[in-house]
Amino acid sequence: MQASDYQQLKQDISIPRLSSYQHFFKPTEIIELYNYYCWNAEISSTFFQLIGVVEVTLRNKVHQALSSHYYNPKSKGSVDSNDWYNFLDLNKHSKDKILSATHRRKKGTWQPKNPPLSHDDAISRMTYGFWPKILDIQKDINGNPVPWGRIIPLIIPKHRYKTEGYWKKIKHQDQLYSRLEQIGSLRNRIAHFEPIWKQGDLFEETRERQNKIPKLIAYAPVNSDEAKNRLKLTHERILELLGWLSSARLKSYKHSHNYHKLNWLLSNDGMPLKTPTKTTPTLFKRNLRSILKNKETISIHRDGIVTGIFYSSN
Repeated sequence: MQASDYQQLKQDISIPRLSSYQHFFKPTEIIELYNYYCWNAEISSTFFQLIGVVEVTLRNKVHQALSSHYYNPKSKGSVDSNDWYNFLDLNKHSKDKILSATHRRKKGTWQPKNPPLSHDDAISRMTYGFWPKILDIQKDINGNPVPWGRIIPLIIPKHRYKTEGYWKKIKHQDQLYSRLEQIGSLRNRIAHFEPIWKQGDLFEETRERQNKIPKLIAYAPVNSDEAKNRLKLTHERILELLGWLSSARLKSYKHSHNYHKLNWLLSNDGMPLKTPTKTTPTLFKRNLRSILKNKETISIHRDGIVTGIFYSSN
């Protein structure tokens, strides 16, 4: 990358967006500023892949658990995959989501798709935000209470608490809901290209209710170390949820490139804490092996002009 490119990048990315990086990380050179921007992009990408793993696992677990519980003579499908959503008292927004997946508009009315969409396909079309709201459903279409105390252990079978008595308590359901919402909030920030290091105050994992105000655990991060530690906590919580859903899926994920890359990005070596090491093209070629080994970021100069930036990855 040419040195002149950085000035153009300020305009293309937008000065107001980059100013938040300047104010928070306080880089001394424009190259450092761009490094932080790239770091945020990389860490957002790796978090998004992890959240995708959680999302697919979560929806499959919910689908299987509710299919099993609401399987009856009127069900369409099997005990493992059926139209359980037609037997729950969904709110209008959730009903519309299901309807738009299983039906199409024809002459002003909703008509079932022909051939009909499979139940697995219908579920796969629900976005992440659909799933936490499932816990808000209190009754089925016949007015019977939804027995979350029995259903939740089927969704997160590897959670340390597995009893109906534990999960039928609203405060414990609220803790699970809060964890799901935290991940959903991060997912939305990434999807809207917002800096994920920019975070608010940290509260206990619960829902705000009329008689319950979540306790403040920590104030919003004010420097790079605090931002990094908060992201580490977020990473740990997402991994913990994945482990509750499926220990096999967690084990598999921990063998992935994405897992190791995210851990590195959240380490001191992975954060762009200083100006890249300056070198010449000749020395860069000569020292490439050690540069890769040490995961260095290198600024390549020729006759005092930046001719390129090399970013190592895990």
